[in-house]
Amino acid sequence: MALSPTFKNNNPGNIRFYSRMKNVIGRSENGFAIFSNKYYGIQAMRNLLQGYIRKGYNTLEKILNRYAPPVENKTSSYIEFVSRRTGIPKNRIITPDEIEKMIPAMVKMETGKELGTLDLFLSRHIDKIPLLILGGLLLFKKM
Repeated sequence: MALSPTFKNNNPGNIRFYSRMKNVIGRSENGFAIFSNKYYGIQAMRNLLQGYIRKGYNTLEKILNRYAPPVENKTSSYIEFVSRRTGIPKNRIITPDEIEKMIPAMVKMETGKELGTLDLFLSRHIDKIPLLILGGLLLFKKM
């Protein structure tokens, strides 16, 4: 079975490429970012959402209308899905901590797959923890 572009590109949030993006290694034919691993993809998603909040896109409705615009998506369904999964009302101002609730719901919407707690943890700390991933086995190097 072939991997979907989302997984092949290590981009579980289906984020479009932009030039100032950290840890991106390429751009797909249809304009999506390619990361060396999924943790950088999740980290980029977190950074993008934090940037939206700083720019005043501070509710689920505002964020998801920008993230998944109606010209490309069924944005109202996306908003309802993320609101149901997180318990965050669509028009309430989001706190930065609530981004961690939004990411798994958004990944589920984008990919149909659940995002694990370990994935979220590693995406927050990948730049700080030297690790080697071999065949699904995590080996932590002593500092």
